[in-house]
Amino acid sequence: MIVDTLNQFGPEPDILLHSISTHISDEMLECISTADYGCRADEHLSALRQVRDTGAFPEKMHWCPMEVFELIRWSEPDDPNWKPGRPGEFGHWMRAFSCAAILRAEHAPWNYHHNDSSSDSTVIQLILSLQALPVDLNCQAAQHLAWLILNSDPEGMNESVREYGVALFWFSLHLDSHVSDDHLIALAQWTIKRADELNWHPQLAEFAGLKAMVIGCQKRSAWEIFGLQLSEFELTGRSADLKTWSRLLAEQLID
Repeated sequence: MIVDTLNQFGPEPDILLHSISTHISDEMLECISTADYGCRADEHLSALRQVRDTGAFPEKMHWCPMEVFELIRWSEPDDPNWKPGRPGEFGHWMRAFSCAAILRAEHAPWNYHHNDSSSDSTVIQLILSLQALPVDLNCQAAQHLAWLILNSDPEGMNESVREYGVALFWFSLHLDSHVSDDHLIALAQWTIKRADELNWHPQLAEFAGLKAMVIGCQKRSAWEIFGLQLSEFELTGRSADLKTWSRLLAEQLID
């Protein structure tokens, strides 16, 4: 069962957001707070400090700080001309913090569901920012993603489990303490199966499940770039079956 596999990762709800928060400076918070053309910047900043310092979201968070978190989620730190946001490592910390916060807020006790239709974008932006940062947060990301899947009705109708599964597979490949090949194969098989089952959009029916997710995502090109990275990931010493399932995942992400 997928629950047994997910439990191998030590699922944790808050560990990723807390770990990223230790690297978030006051200057970063001030930059995030002005993302909506400076509108209600002081209110945003107060709420952002609360999230960073306590890991808890304000009771009324629909606008402050979620509006600026979602705006920074779309930022492109590798494009120096992109606004709002900042370029380089500074911008990737801001984006990683924003994406991790959005994903954490989805579930109890906050149950913020406004990200439902764009969690695919949130996840790929998080993946790419964590890759760009000089701190190894692969273990924390894997623990959080395992928790997200377990709390997203893994066998139900929540489409987010597709992208969560792909991301968990990716971060798991980077762990110093290897998750067994059998568990990773089970995760890959489950992710592809669930993606096929959840592909109910008529206009995307001709595509395989993960391919449909990529085509329907606002960050389609980012997923395709990531798919190439997954296809080229070095798996020397791992089983032939794991290499096969890793390749199958990658192929569905590449145009």
